[in-house]
Amino acid sequence: MTMRIGGLASGMDIDSLVEKLLVAERAPLDKLEQKKQTYEWQRDAYREINTKLKTFDTYIADNFILKSMNPKTVTSSNSDYLTAVATSAASGTLSIEGVSQLATAARAVGSQVNLTNTSKVSDLTGTGFIELKALQSNGKMADTATKIEITEDMTVDQFVSKVNSSKAGVTMVFENGRFSITAKNTGDNKEGREIEIVASNDAILTKLGFSTDAEGLVQSIDGTNAVFQVNGIATERSTNSFTISGYSVTLKEKFNIKSTFAEKYKAALKEMELATEDKTAKNIVLNGSTDSEPPIVGEKDKYFGGNDTSKSYAQDHDYAYLAAFGVSPTYATLNLSQQETYNIWKNLSDSEKKFFDELGDGLSVNAIKTAINESSLENKENLLTITDNNLLSLSNQSEIAIYKEQAKYEEYKNKLKDFTKLSDFTYDSNKDIDTIRNEISGFTGFNDDLKNALKSYDKEELDHLFSNLSTYKAKASADDLKTKYNSLKDKLTYDSNTDTVTVGELGDKQSLWDNISTTQQDAFKKLAKQDQLHKNYTEAKEDYEAAIARETNAKYALDTAEKDAQEAGILNPDKTINQTNVNAETKVNTVQLTSNSNVNEIIDKIKEFVKTYNGLITDLKNKTSETKYRDFKPLTSLQRKEMEEKEIELWEEKAKSGMLRGDAIIQNGLSSLRSLIYESNPAVSNSKFNTLFNIGITTSRDYRSGGTLEIDEFKLQKALEEDPDAVTQLFTLSGEKEAEFTINNETKKINTNGILRKIRTTIDTIENNIDERAGKATWNETQFTLGNYLRDVNKRIDSFEDKLVDIENRYWRQFSAMETMISKANNQSTMLMNQFY
Repeated sequence: MTMRIGGLASGMDIDSLVEKLLVAERAPLDKLEQKKQTYEWQRDAYREINTKLKTFDTYIADNFILKSMNPKTVTSSNSDYLTAVATSAASGTLSIEGVSQLATAARAVGSQVNLTNTSKVSDLTGTGFIELKALQSNGKMADTATKIEITEDMTVDQFVSKVNSSKAGVTMVFENGRFSITAKNTGDNKEGREIEIVASNDAILTKLGFSTDAEGLVQSIDGTNAVFQVNGIATERSTNSFTISGYSVTLKEKFNIKSTFAEKYKAALKEMELATEDKTAKNIVLNGSTDSEPPIVGEKDKYFGGNDTSKSYAQDHDYAYLAAFGVSPTYATLNLSQQETYNIWKNLSDSEKKFFDELGDGLSVNAIKTAINESSLENKENLLTITDNNLLSLSNQSEIAIYKEQAKYEEYKNKLKDFTKLSDFTYDSNKDIDTIRNEISGFTGFNDDLKNALKSYDKEELDHLFSNLSTYKAKASADDLKTKYNSLKDKLTYDSNTDTVTVGELGDKQSLWDNISTTQQDAFKKLAKQDQLHKNYTEAKEDYEAAIARETNAKYALDTAEKDAQEAGILNPDKTINQTNVNAETKVNTVQLTSNSNVNEIIDKIKEFVKTYNGLITDLKNKTSETKYRDFKPLTSLQRKEMEEKEIELWEEKAKSGMLRGDAIIQNGLSSLRSLIYESNPAVSNSKFNTLFNIGITTSRDYRSGGTLEIDEFKLQKALEEDPDAVTQLFTLSGEKEAEFTINNETKKINTNGILRKIRTTIDTIENNIDERAGKATWNETQFTLGNYLRDVNKRIDSFEDKLVDIENRYWRQFSAMETMISKANNQSTMLMNQFY
C-alpha cells in the first residue's frame, strides 16, 4: 500500500491536487459509464415497447379470440329447461318441444372390500394389470385400451390416482371400502357397454369388488343419451350440451317426457321400416336376388363371374392387369391381389416379417391365427384383422420372396431413378469393391448423381443389382405403362349394356394414346373394363354393408325406444302408442330459441379495437420519431453531485429522449402491421367483404400517423347488416398460414387467418426481434445483443477503475517523494541556520 504524506512539508493541499488530477484522468471512464447508461436506457425503452405489445396481444386474445366476436345473440323462452348460445351460423327460431331423457355417464360400483386408502392393493389382488377403455366425447369407444399396472407397493390412493390420471376415460373413487368407476363422458354405446375391460389377470376386478359376466364389467348404471324433440323431430345426443343449427344448447331439465318418448318410438319404427327396405334394395344391387323377385345379375356376379369371391380382386381383373403392365415373356409387375398383400407386408415391423418368414408353408388360416395368438408379437390384434387370403399369402414363402424382391427394386429405383443407363456398364464381379467403384467413377456414360448412388452400394448390393438388371428394367417399363394408363383411364369408358369400352375426347393426351401400340391399347381397354366392374362391385358392397349397419342401428334404436315407451306407460300390447296416456301428461310450452344479429355491439367492439390499435401505433410511431438531444448525455457521478434533484430529473428526461429514434425493428414492425390492413382474405365466405377497406376501415390519410386506422361507420354498419358472418370471419377466422388458392390461373399460398390473428402473429415477430436485441428481465446478459454490449462495457469499466487506482497511487507516490525531499531540505536548512547562530 502506498504511504500518503499530505503536504506537511510543502504546505500544499495534496488531497485536493490528486483529486483534480484524477478528474482529468477519469474522463474516459465517464464516457464508458455514459455509454453503459445509454445501453441500459435503450434496453429499458425496448422492454417498455414489448410490454405494450404484450398488453395489446392479450387484449385481442381476451376480447376477440377467447371470447368469440359473435354477431348473434339468443333468447330462450324458458331458461329453466334449457339455455343456449347462438353461434354465427344461428338463424331463425329453434323449437325444443320436449326432453324425455338427459344424458348420463355409465358407472360400475363394487361391493365392500377389506382395504383402506393406505392399504396395499396387492394384498387383496396380488400384482397384475387391467386394460380398460371407455366412451369418448364423440360418442364412440376408444380405439385402444389403457393398461393400468398394479405393483407390489401400490396403495389404494396411488392406484386410484393412477387410474384417474391415465387416458382410460374414467374416474375412480374409493370411499368406505368400496370402489366405483364412472365414465368421464356421458352417452350410450349402441354396440355394448360404455366401460369396457379389455384384459386383466387373476380376476382382479372381482377381487376389487366389481361384478363381471360374459360381457365383462357389470355396470350399475348404463350410460344414456339425451333424448329430445326439436322442430318436430325426435332425436338424441350423447351429451347434454351440443350444437344444432348454429345454437349451442345445454339441456337442464326434462319436460313433456311422454310425448317426446312417443315421437321417438314412432321415428324408430319408421327408421326400422326404411332401413329394412334399404338393405333389401342394396342386396339386390350387390347379389342380384330376392325371395320375391326372379334372380337378376348383381354387381358381385358381374365382377367375379361366379368364380372365387373370397379375394378382393377377381381372377379376370388380375389377368387384365398383368396383360396391361406385364412385360413378356416374364410378368414384371405384381398383380392386384399381390399388391394388396405386398402393401400389408411392407408395413409390417421387422419382428412381424421374421415371424411370417419362420412360419412355413401349408398352414391353414386357423393355424396361422393360433400361431399369432401364441407369439410374443406386440400388435397381435392388428395382425388378426388381416383377411384370410392375405394371411395365407403372407405365410407363403414363394410369395414372400416376390415381395422382398419388389421391395429391393423399389429401394434401387428410389436411389437410381433410371435403370436404362446401367446396361452399358459391366464389371468383373471377382474384383474388389474399391476397384469396381473406380471403374464406376471413370465411366463416361454416368452423370455424377448416378455415380455417387452406385458407389454408395456395397459389393453384395451391386452384384444383386446387376444380376437382376433385366428384371428391374422390366419392372420400370411396367411402372412407365402404369403412369400412361393412369393418365388415360378417365377417358376410357365401359358400357355394361354393350360390353364395350370407348375412348373419349383425349385433347392434349391424344399423342400419348397414338404412340401406344394397338395391342397395348386393347390391353388398356380390357383393364378399364375390369376397373369399372370392380368399382361398381366395391361401391355396391360398401352400400350394402352400410345398409346392414343402418338396420342394426335401427333395431337397437327401436328396442331402446320400445323399452322407454313401456316404462313411460304409453305403449299398448300391440306395440302402438297409447295416445290417451300421452295426452294425460301435463304439458309444458315449447321452448323457443331465437337468434338476433347484434350489430351495434359488434360495431362498438370494432371501434374499441381501432381505438386501442391506434393508441399502440401512435406510441410506437412517437418512439421512432422522438427528438434526440445530442447535447444532453447521461450525467456523470461528479455532475450529479453538483446538481439539484429537479435539475437531474429534467436533464435525464432530455437525455432519454430519442433512444429508439429511427429504430429498424419498430419501423419494420409498423410497416408489417400497415401492410396487413390492405390484405384480402379469399377464405372469407363473402368476397364482397374480404378486406377491411370493403367494410369501411382504412389507414389514416396522414402518412405521419404511422398507419392508424379510420372507420366509416355507415359503411361498417351496412356490411354488418348485410353479412355479419363474413365481417366476423374477416377479423377472427382461424385459417391456415399457407393455404393454396388459384388466382388468375396462378396458384398462390395465402395466409387465410383473420386480420386479428395476423396482427397477433406480426406482434409476436416484433416481440421476438426486440427480445433478441434487449432480452427479458429473467435473461442473462449473454442471451441478447444489448446484454453483450453491457457486459463488454462493464469489463472495460472494471479494468479502467483498476487503472485509476494505479494512477492515484502513482500520484501519491510522487507527491509523497516531493514532501520527503522538501522535508529533508527544510531539515538541512534548519541545521545550517543553527550553525550561524
